[in-house]
Parts: sequence; C-alpha cells; structure tokens
Amino acid sequence: MSETAEYRKYPLPDLKILYGLAAGRCAFSDCHNEIVLEQLGDEKRKQIGKIAHIVAHSATGPRADSSYPKEKLDTYDNWILLCPTCHDTVDALDSKYTVKELRKIKADHERWVSSALAKELVKIGFAELEVVTRGICVISSDPQPDYKVIPPAEKMKRNGLTAQTNILFSIGLCKHKEVRDYIQHVAKMDPSFPGRLKEGFTAEYKRLRTQDFNGDGLFEGMREFASNGNADFIKQAAALAVLTYLFETCEIFEK
Repeated sequence: MSETAEYRKYPLPDLKILYGLAAGRCAFSDCHNEIVLEQLGDEKRKQIGKIAHIVAHSATGPRADSSYPKEKLDTYDNWILLCPTCHDTVDALDSKYTVKELRKIKADHERWVSSALAKELVKIGFAELEVVTRGICVISSDPQPDYKVIPPAEKMKRNGLTAQTNILFSIGLCKHKEVRDYIQHVAKMDPSFPGRLKEGFTAEYKRLRTQDFNGDGLFEGMREFASNGNADFIKQAAALAVLTYLFETCEIFEK
C-alpha cells in the first residue's frame, strides 16, 4: 500500500450516503452498471465499484487542489461512485473529467436515481411491502406500538437531515396510505405485526447510532437496512416507502 493510500479514510456514514444516493450504480450516464453484485448461493455480496476522489487525495493526483480543505477530502462531498472501467478512465483523462465535470456527473446521476425511484414507487403493492417489512420485523409480543406523530419537517431538523434526504422523503411519502393500509391489513391477522415492525426498525436505528451515524448518513443506513442492500429499484422504492412511513409515524427517529 502506498503512503498516500495508507492515510485515506472512508467513514462508514459517508459511504452509506454515497452508495445510497447512487443506488449502488456507476455514476456515468452511459454506464449505470451495478457495482454491488447479488450473492450467489452462500456467497456474500461482491462489491466491485471504486470510489474516485473528485479533488485528488494527494498533491500529485488527478485534479489535485492544494486549497481544498484536507478534512473534506475523505467525505461524501468529494467522492463519486464508479465502476472499475469508468474509474480508470476518469483518472487517465483528468483534463477532460475536471472537478466541475465530475460534480455535474454525480449530481445528474443522483437526480436520475431519484427519478427512477419515483417511477418504480407507483408500481409497488402489498407483495413488495411484504418483502420489505418481513426483513425489518423482529420477534416481539407487543401488539400496540406507541406511535407519536411529530411533523416530518421538525423531525428532519432535529436529525440534521438535508435537502437531499428531503427529496427522498417526499418521494416515499407518496405511498404513505398504501403502507398504512398494508400494516393495518396484516395486523388484523397478526396483531403483533406493527409492534415487531417498529421494534426491528428501532433496533437498527439504535445500532447505527452507537456507530456514530447521524443526519443523512443515518437515514441512508436505515434505507439500506430496509432494502437489505438490494439494488433493484422497485425493492428500493418499497423500502423507501416503509422507511418514510416509519419516520413519519414513529417517535424514535429524533434526537
């Protein structure tokens, strides 16, 4: 490992934001290849993506800028997620892929992801919601979860969530009624279901908080948990709908 690479840091909350907003896909519009491969059999998921520094991490790297704050070099703001081929292309052609150009590519890609999630969201029904909620639920005997309604805008402020998360929240909120109806439907046959759903959500929230997750990183960590890391857009959309519903109705997602 080179001296430069040795001192690179990849804070986990920033990684969650990067992968979540990129939907685990290469940011190049003519690529969009999935960089988190689904597991086969007993194998674990394979991660083949590469994180490119928009402003070079080293003083001699592509797109180096000595005036860029060092504390921001290893953060979501200075990263772009790419497949191996596009990553090598970006660094080999740094005169073409400037800081300005890479930031535009990243922003365009994240808008494309948001649009794709919105399109898939209208397609989700009870079947997709069942898959997501089954993954969140834990064993519990509490049939009456304590839901407390706090205005979402206030919750976002308390948790330091930014406009990026607000876009996702607005998308997921479109399915609030469907998620509520689904939970009520299942609860008629399984009264403990709402409590187990909330408990699973709470447990993951607390786990992430112990790892110093907060703000957008916390939201993206919860979103990855809800989708079980699945790259399929309709499953990500269903996970977003459930997470948004729980964010709005449960009292836990706040400081």
